[in-house]
Amino acid sequence: MGSTQKRIKAAQKAIDVIEILRCRDAATPEEVAEVLDISKTSAYYYLRTLNESGYAVNDDDGYRLSLRLFSLGTDVRSKQSVYHTASEQVSRLADETDELALFMIEEEGKGIYLDLNRGERAAIQADWLGKRCHLHDNALGKAILSLFSEDKVKKIINNHGLPRTTENTITDRDVLFNELDEIRETGVAFDREEQLQGLQCVAAPVINNNQGSQSVLGAICVASPTSRMDKKRRTEEFPRLVQDAANIIQLNHVSE
Repeated sequence: MGSTQKRIKAAQKAIDVIEILRCRDAATPEEVAEVLDISKTSAYYYLRTLNESGYAVNDDDGYRLSLRLFSLGTDVRSKQSVYHTASEQVSRLADETDELALFMIEEEGKGIYLDLNRGERAAIQADWLGKRCHLHDNALGKAILSLFSEDKVKKIINNHGLPRTTENTITDRDVLFNELDEIRETGVAFDREEQLQGLQCVAAPVINNNQGSQSVLGAICVASPTSRMDKKRRTEEFPRLVQDAANIIQLNHVSE
């Protein structure tokens, strides 16, 4: 094996170690060695390197990821050109609706929750911030997909599939493409308990029209328990609010 291949393999192993620590509260060199099928000595050196670099902490329970990764993620998020404007609108939506408001961007065919804010009655307490998800099973993702060409949507489906998350998830290509056509016409996307049972969402896509070119900035939504998502909220109030928020983000992004 050449030196370049060895470095690539070592880098991949380091990433694998980080993923192991991400999924556990802590891990010992012995545990990492067992999972990765490497020697305990190699596992120890990977963990010690992460520790010396500030990306892992060593305590009585073993090694765990440090908050330096949180700082790294915060820095990456703040460099997203749309983040600060989107964050203002997410906060406003949460205040006006008392529900959960979110903003999503797309990266390599997956959705990433870039920002969220909980209103006083927000039902979901799980921290989705920074999490990656499929695009087909939620209103935000479908809003983003509606701005892509058919070929790009097909490529995303080929790469990531259409897995079923709940019994309401769209898993048929034709059904999905028909819904994307409707979103393009109305400018609003809906999640009818497709990602999480008992939760419905209304989203609007956010387009970048800066300098004469058009691209996708992301999507913004309000999420509410089905028990509170009455017809007026679903068809009038929430669509108006998310479209207004999307327009403000677009206008402010152009002016930056």
